[in-house]
Amino acid sequence: MQFGSILRCSSRVCAVAAVGLSASVASAAGITTLATFNSTNGANPYAGLILSGSTLYGTTTLGGANVYGTVFSVPITGGSPTTLATFDSTNGAAPYAGLILSGSTLYGTTSATGTNGEGTVFSVPLAGGTPTTLATFNSTNGAYPYAGLILSGSTLYGTTSGGGANSAGTVFSLPITGGSPTTLATFNNINGANPQAGLILSGNTLYGTASHGGANNDGTVFSVPITGGTPTTLATFNSTNGANSYAGLILSGSTLYGTTLYGGANDAGTVFSVPVTGGSPTTLATFNNTNGTGPNAGLILSGSTLYGTTYGGGANSVGTLFSLPITGGTPTTLATFDGTNGAYPLAGLILSGGTLYGTTYYGGANGDGTVFSLAIPEPGGLTLLALGLPALLRRRRAR
Repeated sequence: MQFGSILRCSSRVCAVAAVGLSASVASAAGITTLATFNSTNGANPYAGLILSGSTLYGTTTLGGANVYGTVFSVPITGGSPTTLATFDSTNGAAPYAGLILSGSTLYGTTSATGTNGEGTVFSVPLAGGTPTTLATFNSTNGAYPYAGLILSGSTLYGTTSGGGANSAGTVFSLPITGGSPTTLATFNNINGANPQAGLILSGNTLYGTASHGGANNDGTVFSVPITGGTPTTLATFNSTNGANSYAGLILSGSTLYGTTLYGGANDAGTVFSVPVTGGSPTTLATFNNTNGTGPNAGLILSGSTLYGTTYGGGANSVGTLFSLPITGGTPTTLATFDGTNGAYPLAGLILSGGTLYGTTYYGGANGDGTVFSLAIPEPGGLTLLALGLPALLRRRRAR
């Protein structure tokens, strides 16, 4: 497998090349750069962060000792990233998904290699060490997990973008101690294809998005019983109401919220809602390049406000941070990236104590990506984690 330094979103948008976005690391347009990557300590973080105590944790898709990606930590106040683990192909490569923490152990997925070259589930001690491979994929039980995990009891749940009975992806479970993945559901294009985002769990039901498939091949919102079964299609996209959701969902009350990378009035992506019981997606907002383009990541909710990122658009065409009333409307641009403070944020956000934290795939002093923060007016000290981490750079089907 070849790993390059070019982000290819799909055939619908041109490749975005890393073009020497280097300058001094500081605060610009309200965005504070907390850390920059330099290939040695990691490169190109695709996923969002988690926060434990006063430390942020995440993954980089590339870089590290073997150039196959890293697990890192950064103080919430900023500083040089600490490499907690590196991948060596045998134990996985290219972790596009973020982490979850249980006790003193971090858990995640790699999108490639491992025994069969089709990805792994791994664990790493919070203090750092060699990744432990908990499971490998073999096409039959799934292939290429680009999404993160959720944990319920002693069981991990996730998705693979390929593999399974129809080679269109799976929903799987795995004991936290490791073993063979159990296939809970497979996709068949009609009910969706290529789920590239993580899941959420409410009661005994898992909810997620499939980036393709469905009636119009623009993707679906689905549910699956936690015990397994055929995916139920809750909603389908049709370009007008959005297309190609690469992001996970959040649930508030009886409504699911998410983003689509494309579609909407300007084909620059949407924010949508869907009743948890299913129905037509409601378009809450559309993007127009000026206020951002291509929301690749999921949302977080604080009070009655949704927060998210767009990978492109804005004043400098390299991405924005936005807010939106939960009832919908015009997105408010909270900040724009300019290369110096990062470029192309592909991950969602977390919110702690009135400050948003996230990553950019490119930009910063070395062009290898950044960890950033942005203070916003936010009452209280509620911490919210983004639910549903992004997903696939490779193997995305052209629309």
